[in-house]
Amino acid sequence: MKRRVFSGDDLVRVSLPDETRSILPPEPVPGLRDYQGSVLRALRSPLGSRPLADLVHPGSRITIAFDDPCLPLPPMARDVRGRAIEVILEELFRAGVEKERIRLICAIGLHRKWTPAELRHLLGRKVWREMGPNRILNHDAEDPDGIVELGRSRGGHLVQVSRSVTESDLVIYVNVNWTPMNGGWKSILVGLGTFESIRAHHNVGVLEQGTLMDPDRNHYHGMMQEMGDVVAGQANVFTLETVVNNRVWGPGIDRLLSVTGNGSNRPVARPMRWAGRLPEVVRQNLAGSLRSGYEPVAVNAGRIDAVHPATLAALARQQNATARGQTDALFLGLPNLSPYSVYSRINPILATNMALGYVYNLYQRRPVVRDGGVMILMNPFLPGFHPQHHPSYAEFYDRILPQTLDPREIEEGFEQDFAARPEYIDRYRRQYAYHGVHPIYVWAWGCLALKRLSKILVVGSREPGVVERLGFTPVPTLERALSIAREGLGKGFSLTHLAVPPIFVTEVL
Repeated sequence: MKRRVFSGDDLVRVSLPDETRSILPPEPVPGLRDYQGSVLRALRSPLGSRPLADLVHPGSRITIAFDDPCLPLPPMARDVRGRAIEVILEELFRAGVEKERIRLICAIGLHRKWTPAELRHLLGRKVWREMGPNRILNHDAEDPDGIVELGRSRGGHLVQVSRSVTESDLVIYVNVNWTPMNGGWKSILVGLGTFESIRAHHNVGVLEQGTLMDPDRNHYHGMMQEMGDVVAGQANVFTLETVVNNRVWGPGIDRLLSVTGNGSNRPVARPMRWAGRLPEVVRQNLAGSLRSGYEPVAVNAGRIDAVHPATLAALARQQNATARGQTDALFLGLPNLSPYSVYSRINPILATNMALGYVYNLYQRRPVVRDGGVMILMNPFLPGFHPQHHPSYAEFYDRILPQTLDPREIEEGFEQDFAARPEYIDRYRRQYAYHGVHPIYVWAWGCLALKRLSKILVVGSREPGVVERLGFTPVPTLERALSIAREGLGKGFSLTHLAVPPIFVTEVL
């Protein structure tokens, strides 16, 4: 059978065995007709809380924290976070709060800081004109004067967050939920956290216990709750969570780029074939300029413990697909998309994270591919690293991976060095770089796939040596990859094709 898939920035058509099982995402849920009106209603009729206006007075000190631009992918043409913050500010102003009493903080955690232009796009012109630039800040996880230690959770985990969490009369957190691992107390604990606090749950020991996409069965989410209890005991937090649908492409380009529904077996359109002949840098720039067509489908506000279950239920209605039984081999056409390459560029570590961290782990109950199975990826695994955004990634690739691919060995041998290196701290704080430890956590997220899969085959790599450095096997064609899988798994092996984008979660029965 013929299928349209992404391979990096290229859209290609491949031939798969007729018996291949395709898992497709659910159809997009219709978007809200009046999103900002829905936000206002959520603020005035919140879950588990009094209305927002009743929580403040003219002298209140307010922090509005919001998710950074890493998600969703690709970035939205008009971001829901900015649209929600517009409504929140209007409601605060009606309650008599002056804008001088309000500050906005982009909750970056250990991600890079975002430039004024990037924040202006996320927040929109109206919010930027009202509040920017002096009252719009990036969180700084390495600012000793801006961090407060709240104590330890019941499990003994250190809780450190931005001082604004406790020094504000009210913290309003605005997020967009793109996967089941986002939102809830994670927004505060990671987005406004520190290395010493984040490392408690961003480690191999936690990640090896199962996918983060299964909140009912993963220890990670329990840790978020117990650490969140520490924050709740010392801060006043009000959250607004938005769920978007999976309409990844807008009407103008859906026919050209869709790899699901009617687009799953349609021939590649002529403009896309022409684009495939352009120089690499031009294609990267074109891909980086794409904006998504996601629409908000649900919005809830109030106390985190009341809001987040409603968010997860709405997300499941949009994202969850079901499949019966695991597969021997998984075929994945991997686009050059990563949360950590937004307004930047992809690199081999981020491509690995997208395949083994995100897509492999986009399951509930059981992985789509069985233990001992094979993953076949189509992606060029472009060499090179953005010198400003990913400096520690380059060292990770050049120095650490030749020594070991084992996430636990890497964590034990290099985490403290990369986290505490003055050069990397300075670049994180002042030069728009990801925190020095970030590539170690990005690599660790693939620990389950690295442990369970017998082989990872890569079709279409530009430089086979890059793929080999990652511990994968480069193969020249998809036909050869299927032949290698057959040799290892047996003649009658089962093959499943997972169609992305958009991102979705498969519940394997």
